Amino acid sequence: MEKFMKLALVDDELCCTTQIEQFCNIFGRQYNIPMELSSFQSGDAFLETYTSGAYSVVFMDICMKGTNGVETAKKMREIDHAGSFLVFLTSSSDFMPDAFSCHAFDYLTKPVSDKNIFKVLKDILKYSQDLSDCIKITCSRKTIPVHINEIVSVVSDAHYLEIQLNSGSIYRSRMTVSGFLKLTGTDSRFLSINKGILVNADYIKSIQDNCCFLTNGTQFPIRIRGCQEIEQAFSNYQFKKLRSSQWHF
Repeated sequence: MEKFMKLALVDDELCCTTQIEQFCNIFGRQYNIPMELSSFQSGDAFLETYTSGAYSVVFMDICMKGTNGVETAKKMREIDHAGSFLVFLTSSSDFMPDAFSCHAFDYLTKPVSDKNIFKVLKDILKYSQDLSDCIKITCSRKTIPVHINEIVSVVSDAHYLEIQLNSGSIYRSRMTVSGFLKLTGTDSRFLSINKGILVNADYIKSIQDNCCFLTNGTQFPIRIRGCQEIEQAFSNYQFKKLRSSQWHF
């Protein structure tokens, strides 16, 4: 696997997003971490495409035309409570109290410098247990890179796996469940809830009546024997994630 950071830059000032993008790319080259950056000039444009786990880090300007950064962040958290590290950008410290309510990781005052960006990215690397690890799978004779945090479920079908992403795409790859887990480094997010069925704990909405309900509307039956163990594993994962994503200023 290789570390891979997906970042969103949400700011209506093009000069600011261009500058931050340059700083992030320099950081990535220095620390050998590939960066994928997406820029949005409004909160509404960002929310139109945002899905749970879409980005490792979201840089969000507070003072924007239309929906401001705080309101955009609140709506983002409704979709994904704490899956992305949120860094607010602003020209004033007056909004800091509002930032806390959105579970922000940090709060940078404009104009930002490379030193500011490097520090916050280093801190995120230190606290993060959930950066976008990337695996490569073979599908239709093509090698395709897939970000682990985008995988919602993995279902065995004969000698193949159907790998569903949060975008709705499904990749069919000739692979075993054990082979998939080996690729992910036995990532603790993936819970085996039944024979040939893995689900990403980040996308579990609820577990009840021996069924696992996912945030995309999919539901899978849970094996009766071991149901309590699966529920406990999910609870343990949530607790571990909560502890590893304590927000610091």
